[in-house]
Amino acid sequence: MIQKESTGTIRSKDVIRKKDERNLLTPDEIIAGVFSIIFASTNKKRYNQSMVDSKNQKQKKLVDLHTHTIHSDGAFTPTELVEKAAELQLAAIAISDHENIDGIDEAIKTGEKYGVEIIPAVEIGSYPDALTEHHILGYFIDYKNKKLVETFKELQNSRENRAKRVIQNLNDLGYLITFGDVKKMAMGTIVQPHIALIVINDQENKTILIKEFGHIPDTGEFIRKYLIPGAPAYESRSALTPQEAVDLIHEAGGIVVFAHPCWTTATKEQGKIIFDDKKFESVLKVGIEGVEVLAHRGSEEDTRISVKHFDGLAKKHNLLVTGGSDFHGLGSAGKQLGYADFYLEVPYYILDKLKEKKYG
Repeated sequence: MIQKESTGTIRSKDVIRKKDERNLLTPDEIIAGVFSIIFASTNKKRYNQSMVDSKNQKQKKLVDLHTHTIHSDGAFTPTELVEKAAELQLAAIAISDHENIDGIDEAIKTGEKYGVEIIPAVEIGSYPDALTEHHILGYFIDYKNKKLVETFKELQNSRENRAKRVIQNLNDLGYLITFGDVKKMAMGTIVQPHIALIVINDQENKTILIKEFGHIPDTGEFIRKYLIPGAPAYESRSALTPQEAVDLIHEAGGIVVFAHPCWTTATKEQGKIIFDDKKFESVLKVGIEGVEVLAHRGSEEDTRISVKHFDGLAKKHNLLVTGGSDFHGLGSAGKQLGYADFYLEVPYYILDKLKEKKYG
């Protein structure tokens, strides 16, 4: 394991999450500010944003293979998430919380009730070095695997210990926040956005926030000023390397997929997306079996460019293609569940390909 930071932006269930776009974003930083990007309008009729057209989804048999619940940084309980999937008439969703599998059983039971297939999954933050982060998805995992459970417990303990140190640093800087506040909000895996959200929503911190920022910042701004490596409140934590993440997923019988490389192996410079294929290939070498091609990169234009690029890499390296909204909740870090607010859609045959890989 190496020491590395995890950043991003989350709001509670009733608070909008944002994410921004900046060069060399880590996947957790993706959570910071993207909701402020104006969703590009789409003239495509194939996926109307209104729930009235959810019947079309059922006809097409669509899925969402990247979602989060309150057990990491999502706004919905597993039951609520599955109910929402049922309303949209999605055929299947994957529950892929950050280093946490506590919501899977509940989701499966609710899925049986509503006729939504639940794929047991997980998203693991991994770091090849102290400044680079890649997220690795594991599908069809044995989520009760002893090593998996023990490792996640260790990682969650590391996050809690880091959070306590960060909170002390923020207290020393004049901010009011307690670990109890964070623990109560997080409910599951603690991430830096929980800390940022509590600070900026506490009226007692209003004066110092305005002094430091000139306004009340969003969580992304706060994280970049105080919680990233080199920032005054930053503390490192123990985390897995990409190889360790891949090995852990394989230990649990899962299929390994590189999550949203459109964010972690690409930057945007002067309005143009620049892809770092060497970085992509470095992850490929540790044993990934698929790539999340159908992932958004903010706007429709940037997403179309990214989808085309990574679809080409998937073909070149004979990788499975997957996709998902990275749904977290209202105003979520990703798009809406099932890409209900976006042009992308993930057809069921993509899940079939994963099943073929898993079961032959």
